[in-house]
Amino acid sequence: MRRANETLVGAAVLGAIVLLVVGSVWLSQRRFGRDDQVLEARFRTIGGLNAGSPVLMRGVRIGRVEGVSLGAQNWVNVAIRLRGDVRLPERPVAIISSTTLFGDWGVDIQNADQPDDPEVRRQLAEAEAVGRDRLPGATLPDIGQLTAQAGRIAGDIATLSARVQDAFDTSSARRLRLAFADLSALSRRLSRIAAGQETTLAVIGDNLEIGTASLERTAAALERTVRRADSASSGDQLRRIFSNTDSVAQDLRTIANNLRSFSAAAATQQEAMVRILANLDSSVQRMQEGRGTLGMLSRDSSLYVEALGVVREMRRFLAQCRENPRSCFSFSVF
Repeated sequence: MRRANETLVGAAVLGAIVLLVVGSVWLSQRRFGRDDQVLEARFRTIGGLNAGSPVLMRGVRIGRVEGVSLGAQNWVNVAIRLRGDVRLPERPVAIISSTTLFGDWGVDIQNADQPDDPEVRRQLAEAEAVGRDRLPGATLPDIGQLTAQAGRIAGDIATLSARVQDAFDTSSARRLRLAFADLSALSRRLSRIAAGQETTLAVIGDNLEIGTASLERTAAALERTVRRADSASSGDQLRRIFSNTDSVAQDLRTIANNLRSFSAAAATQQEAMVRILANLDSSVQRMQEGRGTLGMLSRDSSLYVEALGVVREMRRFLAQCRENPRSCFSFSVF
């Protein structure tokens, strides 16, 4: 009896030890008879991720987080243990996100071109720029942060609605009613204006009809002109017109050649004309300034007075000579 009790106690202890070992292996998620692959990813922050968190790819669990450590430049290095039969994408990246509403976090393995969020792409580019020895990683905001952001947005909307409610008080409603009344009066006035312009529109329609008739007559006259030109082109009239046109063109070419020769001659005499005009300008300036004989004559009237006096004396002398020539001329012989 005692031996049977000892056997039962030993079997219970052995079963407990086996159960403990199996439970430890299950909790550690170790697999025997198959090699695992261990990778590391680089993150700026990991949120609530810790050792033992699941690693997913396309929603399927392929491994777990082995460990978390702080690296150089405050980068967080996360060791990931994956099954040996898992084939990763060509450009694998690690995205940390909240998997449940109870604060559970996990790592999602994706291809580098899958994330569409600009912030995620920025984090991946920053992690990849440090080095390619580890997978680039990014972290999505958790539910708490999204809820807080939603709460702030809701608060802003409430504040905005309160301000809108304050703005649209009774006075605002009265102003809106007055504005609608003004719009109604304006519409009635426009309708009256349109009714008054009905006669004008009818006159415009009549004028359009008259203009259309004039265009028809013009088109008919143009058609007759074209027919006459067609009939004229069958005879010698066009030939004579073209010959006259050639002669006129030749005369125009002759005139153009003469104009070119005249322009060339004028260009050769341009320097002489410039010198003459410069000398004339300097002479006029000297006269205006009172320099030289002409300048003194133009500014001093005494010479004019003296010349006038001389002319008067000459007139008196000539008159005296006519009256008494002997007094003006004397002749002596020997």
